[in-house]
Amino acid sequence: MELMGYALRAIVIYLFTYFAARILPGKAIAQMTVYELTGLFLISTVAAEPLVTKVTAKALVGIALILGMIILTSRLSLINRITPWFEHTPTIIINKGKIDYKALKGSFLSLNQLQGLLRQKGYDKISDIEYAILEPQGELSVFVKTQKRPVQVADLAIDAKEEGLTFPLIMDGQIIRGNLRHLNLSTEWLIQELAKQGITNYKNQVFLAEIDASSRLSVFHKERF
Repeated sequence: MELMGYALRAIVIYLFTYFAARILPGKAIAQMTVYELTGLFLISTVAAEPLVTKVTAKALVGIALILGMIILTSRLSLINRITPWFEHTPTIIINKGKIDYKALKGSFLSLNQLQGLLRQKGYDKISDIEYAILEPQGELSVFVKTQKRPVQVADLAIDAKEEGLTFPLIMDGQIIRGNLRHLNLSTEWLIQELAKQGITNYKNQVFLAEIDASSRLSVFHKERF
């Protein structure tokens, strides 16, 4: 009986914590703000208490209060005048080609770490960088000097068409009907197009079928083992 009670507490706390976490912004851990991380750590700690103390109600109230504080803080952080109180602000690490050593030290970054972040962006020479900005989420935004930036289509005076979006129409043998409706296409049209490529049983033959902005249908067949 005690084991059943423990299992029930675990299920209740798991579901409540899950739905509480669903309310939080869908960000990766590295992209979370300080108050979001603080709330997440507290929720995980409070949620585990009933598994030891057997007091589930207090944990549920605690999680709800912490979640409310996160939401309130996130709303307050949208007010520009007080945003710096709740979030980190962007820090210019490299300004007009020169390293700001004071900003680098204030961001708790070593020169070695800065070089590592630049290499992750594909740049191995600091002398090629015009600006480098450490964003509030911890990401480094890099802007290279004009003469070092990659050639773009606009530089070549070439008229380029927009590529548009590619939509999956079949995934693992299942038709994505929502995408068909979005594109004003019918299931009958899709089956006819597949037949032109020799596919008579999409459920068994098609792993992925996608259509690009040029209405070109690409089909990836299922592998047989």
